[in-house]
Amino acid sequence: MTYRHLLLTAAATSLVLAACNQKAAGPVTGAPIASLPLAEAAPPPEAAAPPASELPPAPPITRVSTLRQPAYSYIDDAYDLGDAFADSPPDYTVDYDGVQPWVWRSSGGDYRVVEQTSYGEREYFYHDGADDPFLVRDVDYSYAYDNGQLVEVYDSYGRPYPNYGASLLAIAAQYLYRGQHLHDAAIHDQRQAAYAADWRARSQGVLSAQQRWGQEQQGNPEWRQFHEQHVQRQQPVQASFQQERAQRQAYVQRIAPVIAAAPAAPPLREAPPAGQRRDFAQDRGAPPPAAGPQGRPAQAQAQAGNVGQQRAQAEAASQVRDAAGRQQQAQQQAQQQAQARDQQRVQADAGNRSRDAAQQQAQAQVRNQQQAQAETANRTRDAAQQQQQAQAQRQQQAQVQHQQQAAAQAQNQQRAQADAANRAHDEVQRQQQAANRAQTEVAHQAQAQSQAHQAQAQAIAQQHQAQAQAAVQQHQMAAQQAQAGAAQHAQAAQAAQVQHAQAAAQHAVPAAAHPPAPHPPGKPDDPKK
Repeated sequence: MTYRHLLLTAAATSLVLAACNQKAAGPVTGAPIASLPLAEAAPPPEAAAPPASELPPAPPITRVSTLRQPAYSYIDDAYDLGDAFADSPPDYTVDYDGVQPWVWRSSGGDYRVVEQTSYGEREYFYHDGADDPFLVRDVDYSYAYDNGQLVEVYDSYGRPYPNYGASLLAIAAQYLYRGQHLHDAAIHDQRQAAYAADWRARSQGVLSAQQRWGQEQQGNPEWRQFHEQHVQRQQPVQASFQQERAQRQAYVQRIAPVIAAAPAAPPLREAPPAGQRRDFAQDRGAPPPAAGPQGRPAQAQAQAGNVGQQRAQAEAASQVRDAAGRQQQAQQQAQQQAQARDQQRVQADAGNRSRDAAQQQAQAQVRNQQQAQAETANRTRDAAQQQQQAQAQRQQQAQVQHQQQAAAQAQNQQRAQADAANRAHDEVQRQQQAANRAQTEVAHQAQAQSQAHQAQAQAIAQQHQAQAQAAVQQHQMAAQQAQAGAAQHAQAAQAAQVQHAQAAAQHAVPAAAHPPAPHPPGKPDDPKK
């Protein structure tokens, strides 16, 4: 049976056992999926992880000249993952290379591993399913990787630092190599509870670095713009991170008394000597180097003693045989130890997966119960809302009816006012029309009077003219009569003169001695006299 088959069998068995022994669902503030309860006892002195200068040489890596992703893609992913973990303590720790790195695992399978060094924290960030970290951060720089290659270096604030040299490239290779081993240990090695005292003493280093990134993200327009666009493109991932963050914040509030009551943590010890560190190849079952008695090589044992050449040769041959036997025994022991370690890893993986499966099932049950409670609450709330809506509708209908009645009354009042205004306006118009007619009548009367006056004046003028003409005619007639009378008088005078002359002639002879008295002129003699 292969190692993979062992894992699958153990995982399947653990799932069956977990299904048969389900516990009651925890509260909303339940622990994260991979979290072990914090150890409340006083912790032993913790060894510091070796700094970069003391890490073993690593296979060289290449530097990518053309980025596959935008410059801020890698560090923004690390920031989002750290933000999802919030200020929660580590889920567990493992014993690796003489130190106990802290491990966080998200519900989506992403990991963060943190080592304590004498210079500060060193953090490794992993995507779900990846063995290599996509970013490693120390106190000075952050190193981004893609497919085992170095793609970017950032300064301590998260800004790209393109002008790095060969020394940082070598450190990046060491970090990548160690990050691969840490990830393997975080998954396969025996999990241990982290100490509450250690977290209280050293959590600020992890949180302050995350806060520094957050401040730079908000103050850096280029990073902020990428983050906003990244959030829009990765909405399901962001929603999962938000749910993770909310759960961990609630969990932190629940265990805050445990952290506050933890005893003081001892200071870090120096990093263990290089001889005490595990080799990754030996972890995979490779045999250790051969050794003689008391750890000395077989050649040195063959040279011990100088009693005689034969005795020395015999002793040397015996020692060689003993060394070969011990070497074979050591190889067998190494193989047995490797098999035991593999079996322990299988059991640890099975236990870890069993705990993860149980926690997942518990969380699923919690989510189901929460969903059922939420649905019940939603139905209750919906019913209450429906009642409120019905009451509100009734009130609204009554209000609408009242408003309609008020509007109808207002319309009636407005209509009555409009009718009164119209009647008043019509009355004003009638009065104005009557006034206009009266004015027109007065004008007509005035015009008629004027015309009558004009006609009367014309009649008077005509009468005066007629009178004048009559007077003229009378005067003319009088003149004519006077002329006619004068003519008659002249004729009469002339006739009288003729008559007088005739009479005088007749009486001239007898009366020649006595002439007659003169007659006044113009008065003819009255024939009657």
